[in-house]
This record gives sequence, structure tokens and C-alpha cells, in this order.
Amino acid sequence: MRTTGLAENGRLLSLLGLGALGYSLSLAAVYYSTVHTVDGRLLSDTSLRGALSTSEVVGAVDAVLNVVSIASLLGAVAAVALIALIRLVRIQGLAAIGVLVSANVSALLLKDYLLSRPDLGLHEIAPATLNSLPSGHSTAAFSAVAALLLVVPSRWRLAVATVGSAYVAVTGTATMLAGWHRAADSIAAFLLVGFCTTVAAAIVLVYLPSESSTATDAATPRSVRWLAATTVGCLSMGAAIAVTLVLSAPVRDSIVGPWVAFLSAALLITGTVVGVVIGILRVLDAVDSADVPPWPLPE
Repeated sequence: MRTTGLAENGRLLSLLGLGALGYSLSLAAVYYSTVHTVDGRLLSDTSLRGALSTSEVVGAVDAVLNVVSIASLLGAVAAVALIALIRLVRIQGLAAIGVLVSANVSALLLKDYLLSRPDLGLHEIAPATLNSLPSGHSTAAFSAVAALLLVVPSRWRLAVATVGSAYVAVTGTATMLAGWHRAADSIAAFLLVGFCTTVAAAIVLVYLPSESSTATDAATPRSVRWLAATTVGCLSMGAAIAVTLVLSAPVRDSIVGPWVAFLSAALLITGTVVGVVIGILRVLDAVDSADVPPWPLPE
């Protein structure tokens, strides 16, 4: 029985490793295509112009973005720690706090020190050489949701994921409306949080004591088909609009071009965050259902 559990968990660890690699490669692809290519830069600039033309929502945008702060991150850490303490899930609690810390520190390092934004000689509405990828606000908001998913009971995950996805998608779109970030900045932030959460789930799988298994709780029936439909629909429509604008400069540069580009950006932001949330839910379900962890937690 133990040998079977070890083999199954070894395979799951391999899948988690592939998932983390997928997030990394996707983030790199988003960065290259939207920062280092002319078409990507022009499309990002057009969508940002469309976002900034919507002045009547400034008050609502400020209200959304003001929720995200250092204080709110500390509040998220406190909430995660409290839930973990109440549920006696020490490993998940530590992993959740690790997601909050690693995602936000990584976003800061990537944006301010590791990633650059070359000057391609374009006339952009935002500073051409000011790197803003990944978005700190989107990272903070999504990492808080991911951390909660790690510690709440599995039967609550779908509700937390639904409300959290909506909040994060609105936050990502709000950063565009405020002129703080481009769409790719938020999309990269979502992928970064997905990577950190997948690594955290692998750590939980390795060190979670077998007597703390939540397999029974994880067996609660759940359907995410409507979430998957949202992801496919948003990503498909957003990508189709984006490709059309890239291939047709007259449409992109027309009077309606910025509005259409902003719609595409909002769809891509929403589709990405919901898609990553689905991935997190599936990963956590798989970890909950694991048999015997490969290694015990060191004393």
C-alpha cells in the first residue's frame, strides 16, 4: 500500500513540476510577445488608450484599487494563519503564507530589477521604457485568493474561487482603467501566482503527515464546467479580437480601435485568472486525494 502511495505521489509531483514549468514558460511568452515585439507593444498601447478614455469610472476604479495595500496583505496573512490554526492545518497554512510572500516578492524583483522594457521607437501613451510587468496590485489580490484556497475546507473552495476570480479580474481591469498597468502585466501576475501556488502544493504533498489527510473532505462533489466555459469563451473571444487588430492596422488605429482593444484585454484578463483558478482547484483536489506522502515532516 505504501509503495503504491509513493508511486502515485511521485507521479503527482512530476505533474506539478510540469505545471510549474508551464506557468514559467507562459509568463516568459507573455513578456516577450507584449514587451519585445512591435505588434504586442502597439496592441497593448491601443488597449490602454481605450481604458483611459473611460473617465466616468474613475471613482469606482479608485475604490477597487485602494483595497489592495500593504495593510490588506498583512490582513490576508493574519486571516490565513487564523484559518489554518482553527482547522489545525499547519503545513497548508505555512504553504499559503509562502505563496503570499514569494509571489509578491517575486513580482517586485521581476518588475523593478530583472525584466527590462526596451525602447522600440514607438509613440506610446505610457513611458516606453518603464517596465510594469508583472502588476503588483494583481499579484497581491490573486495571491490572497490562492492562499485562502490552500487553507479553507475543500467544500468552500468553489465559492471562494468564484468570488475571488471576480474580484481579481475586476482589480486587473481597474489597473488598466487607472492607467497603471497594461493587460499583459496582470496576465503575467496571474501566471506568477499560479507558479507559486503549484510549488506550494508540491510542498504540501511532500510534507503533509498521512494522518492529516483530507481525502474524505476533498471528495465533496464539485463541478467547474461553467468556470471552464468562462475561460474558454473569454480567451477565445479576446484572442480573436487581438489577432484581428494585429492583422488589421486600419481597424486598430480607427476611432473604435482602442475600445475594441480594451474589450479584448478585459476578456483576456478574465479568461486567464479563471483558467489559473481552475488549475489551482484541480491541483489542490489532487493533493487532498493523495495516499501516503513520500517523506514525513522532519521533527
